[in-house]
Formats: sequence, structure tokens, C-alpha cells
Amino acid sequence: MGLELGGKTPSERTVRDFEKFLRQRHADTQVPRYLLLHEHIVRVCLDAGVAKDRSSWVMDSTPMWCLGAVRDTVRLLGDGLRSLATFWARATRTRLEKVASDWRLPFLLGKSTKGAFPIEWHDADAKATVTTQLAESVVKVVDLIRRGLGSESVRRSLRKGLLRRCRHLLRVVEQDLESGEGGRLVIAQRVAAERVISLTDPQARHGRKSKSQTFDGFKVHLLGDAISGLILSIAVTSGNVHDGQPAHRLVGRAKALHAELDRVLADTAYGGARLRHVVQRHLNVTLLSPPPPVEEKEGKLGKAKFAIDLENARATCPNGITSDDMTHFWSSEHSMHAPLFAWPKPACDECPLSPACRGKVTRGRRLVVHPYERELRLARKVWDDPKVRNAYRERSQGERLINEVVRRGARQARAFGLQAAQLQAHAIATACNLRLLARALAAREAPHRQAAA
Repeated sequence: MGLELGGKTPSERTVRDFEKFLRQRHADTQVPRYLLLHEHIVRVCLDAGVAKDRSSWVMDSTPMWCLGAVRDTVRLLGDGLRSLATFWARATRTRLEKVASDWRLPFLLGKSTKGAFPIEWHDADAKATVTTQLAESVVKVVDLIRRGLGSESVRRSLRKGLLRRCRHLLRVVEQDLESGEGGRLVIAQRVAAERVISLTDPQARHGRKSKSQTFDGFKVHLLGDAISGLILSIAVTSGNVHDGQPAHRLVGRAKALHAELDRVLADTAYGGARLRHVVQRHLNVTLLSPPPPVEEKEGKLGKAKFAIDLENARATCPNGITSDDMTHFWSSEHSMHAPLFAWPKPACDECPLSPACRGKVTRGRRLVVHPYERELRLARKVWDDPKVRNAYRERSQGERLINEVVRRGARQARAFGLQAAQLQAHAIATACNLRLLARALAAREAPHRQAAA
């Protein structure tokens, strides 16, 4: 920060300026400075012997609640219009009362969206009428703003902010509403991908920690040593991002800092075959986690009953009939081509296992194979080893890493946006690592102090 040690406490402005400096990208590496600072402290910790020979590297995630207010659809539309009107009044140097009068939306002057409409909100018809009115107002206001942006009376510095708010409101209309009876708009009873849940924090998302536990905001992913507590890499994503999606980047960053990293313990969320393949082939790191369970319907012959030889492009069914008719098709589930084996219809018609194998399908059996079937079967074979399961028990110690970052404020975002959450998480991880570094340096100097005494 440019301050002297032992001097005056830095002011709020100094801290904010320093945070702004850390969010900027370094001119030479084009990497955010907060990431460079964290990696530098990690290297110093490794040189000081914080992570000794006995290490247990663990990867996990934890929720981070967003700072922005999470609203339902009606309040998202109403509060969004009120916020847009306030911003437009600021951009055009007018009063909010004049904006509400020009737009013919008197409810913009109220303090509450639902309080501005004297209806019974449990009445579905009345609620649909108000919802339609709000959606139509959003479309009308956005059109007025876009046509008025070219005027010289609108501040140029605020035009991007106006367009951004317009996009968020239109997205709420698109995601949350659908046509109902009588041409009115009603709240859609469906799940929308990347649904906006907060207009003040648009990057926040609905997340799910378990089947019964949900949260709103972001998700902190980290990789560290469960024994020493050293955090090698950390990242923040939106709350709806699956744990396995940023995992390979976490492992890659940790491997670049600590070349001796060869095994990472993780829970079932990181057990996908594709992730195992990527970290093993490209990073030479073994991912030790429970493989995906074998899901078989009762009375049906699933894929696990078939003998698959991908090397020779051959598969054998439970009745002993072999097929070498292997083709590839595009799998939208895996976003890549997957193998497909086919058996001839006459052979399946004569097979006694046909009812359990084909069901009601009359053509020959089709067997879709996972693109990383080798890794998947190898993982299940390794997981059956009692020694592997015994080694996996150390993963439970990784909860201390989550506890360390949560104790220092990682459960609640302190600013709006994903970038601010990234800075906060890296600052917390750096503080945790500095604490370990101080202990290691103190332990190193202790014998010299005793000898001098």
C-alpha cells in the first residue's frame, strides 16, 4: 500500500485504492495482481517448509452468499424499473418525479412494488394482471431509453450502465414469464438456465449444496493441504456452477506452484471420468474420488452387464453375442462424440434375454458407451481396493480448509460482483497462508533464540 510498518492505520480510501490496484492485470503477464500475490505467498510458504513431505492434498467447495438483494419475479421487475428510473434521472439530470410522470408509471415513486398495487397477491388472476402490466412497462421503458440514448442530455459516462440494466430487466421477462390464459403473462413454473436472481448482483445464481440445502450467490472452490492447511489454489464461480467444472484449472494452477503434487482427494462431485482423464493425462495428477454409481433399473440389463473391448472395437452382450458394429455419434450430454454398439435385430429376436435387454423396442439392441469408458471402469476397479478406500478417509480432514476460509469471512461476499468475490477469496487465502508462514519462520528461529539466551 505504500505505507510504513508501524505507521498510521490506512484510511478507507487507501484500502479501496489498493483493492482497485489488486484487481488490475499485471502489464507483463496479464494476470490479476491478487492472483500473483497469492501465488507469490504460496511459493514463499513452500520454500519455508510449510507443506512438508507428509501432505494430503484435498479439493472441495463451499457456498458464498451474495451481497445483492435476492428478489422474486414481481419485485425483480418492479424494483428493477424503479432502479432504472433513478439511474435515468441521474443520467439526464432530472428529478425522479418527472421521469415517473413522463413514463406514466406512478408506482415508481413508492417504496414497495407490491405495496403500490392494491390487490390480493394470493389471487392468481390479479397477480397475472399486475405481472403483465410490469412486463409491458419494462418493454416500453427499455424502448424509450434506447431511443433516447443518442440525445446530448444523457451523460456519456452512464450510457453503458443504462444499457446493462435494460438487458438484465429484459432477461428477467424472458426467463421468468410465459403466456397464460387470456394472453396474460404468468410466472413460468420451470427452471431457467443462468436465471437472474438479483438486479444489484446480476452474476449471483441459485446454488445447491445438497438435495435439501440451497443458497443464493457464489461458490468458493479451493485446493490445499489438509495437514498443514496451506491453500495452493482458490477460485470463485457463480453458485450454479458444478464443482467439477473449474477443478482442472485449480489442479493446473496448484501443479504449477508445487510440482510434487501427484494426488488429490475429492468427493463424488469430482468423480467424473472426463475430469479424471484431463488431470491424469495433461497434469499427471491422480484424482482419488468415488466414481459415479452404476445406475441400473430393476429387471433391466444395463451397460455394466456388457463386456466392452474398446481396443478391438468389440462388445459382448450377457447372452454371449458379440458385436463389432461400432459407430460414433455426437453426444450433447458430454459435448463430444461417443461410441455406439449395435446388435442385429434377428439375433435379438431369438435371444431369451430380449425382454430385459430391449424392453419394448423392436429393433436390435443399441449400447451407448461413455466417451471415457476406460477411465470410468478403471476408477471403479481402483475404488474396490480396500487400501484406496482407507487412504481416501483423509479427505474428511479437508474440512479444516473450508473452516479456515469461512472463519475469515468467505461465507458472505462483502461487495457486488464476481470479480470482487474473487479478490475477497484470494485475500482470505493469502491471510491464511501468511499465518502458516509466520509460524514456520518462528519455529525456525526458536532454536537460535534459545541458544543466544
